[in-house]
Amino acid sequence: MDFLKDLLELNNTLYLEKLADKQNLDELERKQFIQKYNKRNNRLFKPCKKYLIDDYKAKVDRYELITFETEK
Repeated sequence: MDFLKDLLELNNTLYLEKLADKQNLDELERKQFIQKYNKRNNRLFKPCKKYLIDDYKAKVDRYELITFETEK
């Protein structure tokens, strides 16, 4: 469980650093921004789309079939 907590904290810190970069903050403002929003209740994972190997293989096969047919 500690691993998950550390992972959430690291993910949140990296996300806040990216947001600070987008806002073009100087060093002091950047530290204040990260300190202000680096709270336990703000640490969330964003769900991402899962790719299955079979789906990927089917798309690669389809791509190879189309490119092979167009070369003829």
